[in-house]
Parts: sequence; structure tokens; C-alpha cells
Amino acid sequence: MREITIEEICFSDIPNGVYIGDCDVNFIHARVEVTVHSGEITGIRISEHGNERGKAAEAVVERIVMEQRIDDDAVSGVTNSSAVLKKTAENALKMIR
Repeated sequence: MREITIEEICFSDIPNGVYIGDCDVNFIHARVEVTVHSGEITGIRISEHGNERGKAAEAVVERIVMEQRIDDDAVSGVTNSSAVLKKTAENALKMIR
């Protein structure tokens, strides 16, 4: 889990659309759909989240939308599940660059 790093992404460079991302660290995996409109994340839907006991970490996606940041540690706290969900959102948006 310590290997997960989150890069800053400029949302204004991303065309409008829905982007799917995955992240799997064996004991936690996730898939999300990130919706971007007019240079902002307007929604994130978790379509899969296999976790140990990290269900509460799913609130991180609401914070990402509210803060318009994926890479801010204060957004998610330090749980493994929240780190995987953040990385999954980042992966969705990096795939289109």
C-alpha cells in the first residue's frame, strides 16, 4: 500500500465524459466511473469495491468531488481502501491523456 502515489491531474484538460478506472492491490480492489463536465469532476460512482473492512472509506469519492482534488491526503485520511479508491479515480482520468 505504501507504493500507491497519487499524481495531480488538471481536470480542465479532460474532455467531458465518463471514464472507468481500476486498481487492485490483491486484498483491496475497486472500479469507478468518473464523470467530468466543463473541467470538473461532477460525480464518481463506485461499481466495485472489494475490501477488508473499508466500506466507510467509500465516502472519499464524495470528498474528491467536493474538493476537486484526488491527490490531497486530507481528503481521504489514511485508510488503505480510501487510497485504492483515490488511485482508481486517478487511473480513470489518466487513461485518456
